[in-house]
Amino acid sequence: MTLEVSVKKADENPVLELMGRIVDADVKKFQRRIEQLYKKKHSQIVVDVSCASFLDSHGLGTIVYYHTLMQKEKRELIILNANPDHNSYLNRLFELTNLDKVLNIVTHL
Repeated sequence: MTLEVSVKKADENPVLELMGRIVDADVKKFQRRIEQLYKKKHSQIVVDVSCASFLDSHGLGTIVYYHTLMQKEKRELIILNANPDHNSYLNRLFELTNLDKVLNIVTHL
């Protein structure tokens, strides 16, 4: 399944929803959208990966990159993962890379 990217609002902050596989060329779609939101100087950006089935190293790197940029500016990147299955691919990925201890990962807004 190719990546679908959409933007919604939660309060005044954007929610970037990612659905499908975040790989290769599709990562560029994700990068363009998050860059557009980043430039608007929102205090928070939420990246919803609840419906994402796979995230490659480029996608993971994009998340870490924007997390670091926003943290330096006293802004916040929030990862929303509402998937209740602790053994799901993304839950395991964040755990195995220790990013669950670095990123702000929430199960609901």
